[in-house]
Amino acid sequence: MEVLSIVLPVFVMLALGMTCSRMKLISREGMDGIKLLATNIMLPVVLVDALGTAEYNATTLLILIVMFVQLLIALGAGYLFRPLVGGSGKYLPFLTASFEGGMMGYPLYMAICGTAMLSNIATLDMANCIFTFTVYLALITATGKGKNSGRELLNTVLHAPAMYGVAIGMILGVTGILPKVAASSVGGIYSALVSMITTPVSALILLCVGYDLQLDRRVLTAAGKSAAIRLVLQAVLLAGVWLILSRFVTEREMFIAIVLYAFMPPCFMSPLYAVDERDKAYTSTTISLYTLISIAAFTVLTVVFS
Repeated sequence: MEVLSIVLPVFVMLALGMTCSRMKLISREGMDGIKLLATNIMLPVVLVDALGTAEYNATTLLILIVMFVQLLIALGAGYLFRPLVGGSGKYLPFLTASFEGGMMGYPLYMAICGTAMLSNIATLDMANCIFTFTVYLALITATGKGKNSGRELLNTVLHAPAMYGVAIGMILGVTGILPKVAASSVGGIYSALVSMITTPVSALILLCVGYDLQLDRRVLTAAGKSAAIRLVLQAVLLAGVWLILSRFVTEREMFIAIVLYAFMPPCFMSPLYAVDERDKAYTSTTISLYTLISIAAFTVLTVVFS
């Protein structure tokens, strides 16, 4: 029953999102509004709270370095494997590297370990945020437009609320400001405010994910190959990451975070940078396929660790 209590709400929210899309119960504009509310307001608050109360030490720095190197290796492998996918292969590197922490990793991890442990997966996602808003954006923009737009990249970074959530949370955590506030006489008020804002975030994000799940038959073969390549590659990289970090990480919740994060889909914004309609369909379908893999991995982890 404990496993069912964790897994069932996730599947229900995904199914509800799919139903809203298929039956047009919520328009695209309405769902975009829900997504903006969840990712631009609620999620940054979750990140500030999680990272602001996290512990920072040498292990944290090691995790950042290891994860960043892992992302670079995954990106390079994507370039090597492009011929296996065919015409759409130019976007494969951006589907083998990066992780969708905000829209998938955080809500699924919270379902297993709770909001109080979110700093574990948020620590892993720090490296992903840095990678995504620098190396990833520069290369995917160049692939789509044939050149880098420094102004566009800077504008994207400056308009990413999650990035502000990570940065502010780290500053408040490293300086010890937020822990002091939480332990003070106003700590109860702070906790109540954060709880009110963040409680619905997982349900709303999963609703949006279900709404966007779609499989385009025109590119299903290429997308299936890409998802398989990412799955094998990330499994190999997970073994390497754990080989390095296992001597420094002993907490059960951090182990769950590392494994779950490795099976998260690639960044959901990838299709936005694809210029051709077929490339957009290819990236979207690959992400949808891998989202199903992520849900399966989440279910297995829930069964194993609950």
